Formats: sequence, C-alpha cells, structure tokens
Amino acid sequence: MGLFRRNKIWWMSFTAKGKHHRESTGTEEKKLAEKIYAKVKTRVVEETWFDFKHSLRRTLGEMISRYENEYTVAKDYYQKARDKSIFKNLKSYFGEDCTLADIENVIGGYEQWRKADGIKPATILKELALLRRMFNVARKQWKWKMINPVSEIELPKVKNARVRYLDLDEEARLYAALDKAPENWLKPFVYIALDTGLRLNNLRELSWSEVNLFSGMIIIDAEKMKNDDYIGIPLTDRAYQILKDLWKVQCVSGHVFNDDGQKLYDRKVQRALKRFLNEAQIENFHFHDLRHTFASWKVQSGVDMYVVQKLLGHKDNRITQRYAHLNVDALKDAILRQNRTLLSHLSRKEDERQTKSM
Repeated sequence: MGLFRRNKIWWMSFTAKGKHHRESTGTEEKKLAEKIYAKVKTRVVEETWFDFKHSLRRTLGEMISRYENEYTVAKDYYQKARDKSIFKNLKSYFGEDCTLADIENVIGGYEQWRKADGIKPATILKELALLRRMFNVARKQWKWKMINPVSEIELPKVKNARVRYLDLDEEARLYAALDKAPENWLKPFVYIALDTGLRLNNLRELSWSEVNLFSGMIIIDAEKMKNDDYIGIPLTDRAYQILKDLWKVQCVSGHVFNDDGQKLYDRKVQRALKRFLNEAQIENFHFHDLRHTFASWKVQSGVDMYVVQKLLGHKDNRITQRYAHLNVDALKDAILRQNRTLLSHLSRKEDERQTKSM
C-alpha cells in the first residue's frame, strides 16, 4: 500500500471506502509522486477523483470552443479579434486535441516557442493570461475538476515602467489642437482622461450610472477594473463641468462618451488622438500616457504617494512607485533632514570633545 516503482515510474496503491485503487503518478521523482499520491487519495476520499480524471481528458479545443461561445462572443470587435488570434496560437503550439492533462507537461515551453518567432514578452503574457482565464472559468464556473497549469509556471517578465507625461508646453499645444477637432467627443474624452487618470477601456465603457454629479464622483464597479477592485475618483471642477454639459445630451446606450450615439472603440480613439498629437508636434506619446500625466502631475504637486495609488486603483504600491522620483521637493526634504541630522550629530560630538578637553 502506498507508493511503489514500476519501470522507473512511481505508482500509487491504496484502499478508500472499501475499494482498492492503483494508478500511475506518471513521474520518476519520488517527492513529486508523494505529492500526487496525497492529492489523489484526498480526492478519492472526497469522491472527486473520477470527476478530476474525466476533466483532464477534455481537450484544449473543447475548452476554447465553450469559452468562445460563452465569453468571447460578448466582447467588442477588437477584443474578439484578439481572442481569436490567441486561440489560433494556442492551438498551433498545444494542438487542438491536446488534453488538459497534457498541457501541464508542455506549457513550460510556450514562452520560448513564441520568442523564437520574435514575439515580445508583453504579447506572450497576454496569451498566457487568456489561457489562465479559461482554466479559471472552467474550474470555477463549469466545475471541471482540475488544476490551473498556468499558475504553476513562471510568467514572462515585462518591463513596462515607462513614465511619459505632458509638460506644460505640450499640454498647451495639445489643447490648441483639440480645439480644432471635428470629433465633438474627443476633446472632453481627453480632458476627462487627464483629470481622472482612468484607463481607455474604463472611459469608453463609462456609463451615467457610474457618474454622480451630486457628490462629484466617478465610481466604477470592481468587475470593470483591471485589478478587480472598485475605484472612486473625485471630479475636478473642469471634469464636473464637462460631465454636466454631456449629461444634457445623453445617448440611448447610457454611455457617457459616444460618437453620435455610436459606441467608441479603442482604435478609433487612439487614431483620433494620434492625429492631433502629430498636429501638436508631440512625439512618443500614447493614450495610456494621459494616465501617466495624471499621476505625474499629482506627484509633482506634492500629493501623497498613497493617495496617488488609490486614485490610480493600484493594489500594489510598487507600481505607483515609478512616479516617486518626480516628487523632487520630497526628495530634497529627505536630503535636508539627513543633513540636519548629520550636522546635529557632528555638533554633539564636537561638544563632547570640548568638554573632555577642559
């Protein structure tokens, strides 16, 4: 009873609830076999082992097909296109008929396989994130009994600590360019982005139910946020006036921003902004940099880093710390305090020396 070896592979044998079980662990490593044995025995006792084995026989194609029909179908055009592209890449590497159990054995090579085609880490991370999302949906929503193999691997490291923000001159040039924009939605869209720091997707999807003009707040539910936590942002005077004016001409969909009643898409917004950035002669600037500008301006104005973290909706303060170097006054104060401490210490030492010499 327990573990035994057969042709270098560790097998497990045990009796639970009056029934004898004998299964291969599929590994030559004893420590790993012991972990598998403990998990399997627990699942047999809890009567979930056979559901677990059945789930592992399901295929990647089956999981993708169900996810596409239940989740991808509800996304917008560009998100659907992105999902379909990722599905194609996953099938190319794993194989559509690859069982979910086999994915665990080969997933570790996915990053290098994509890198061989010159794909950037950020793209690979998005692809693995969607695969992880599908496994989580399968486990939690569809009740497929399995582990999530994406959670067991080290994900690609992405260097995204870029901080590009508008200086005062660029800000003035952008405002002048936006004044000439034929798109009546673009100028208020950009202004609200600068005054709230909201991400592009949250602004596109912003509904009037999330805007409270009485309290002067925008409150977005956790399910719409990137980090799954709700966010509340106080409105500036400019943002309040813009939203108050937009409230007078609401569209049927309930979205705050729209193009004559039509929904706005990421690329439409980005292309429109890019055109006026070029006109304003502002280089190396993307829509997300409006969010960086919001944060940078706050830090340079002396706003506490914890407050900036909350305004941006960051759960981890390490992300917010990319802006810390912009608070020059705070850095200067820290050095001045250090200098004062050092001078006080030296003065005290000098007094002690003089006292001894007397």
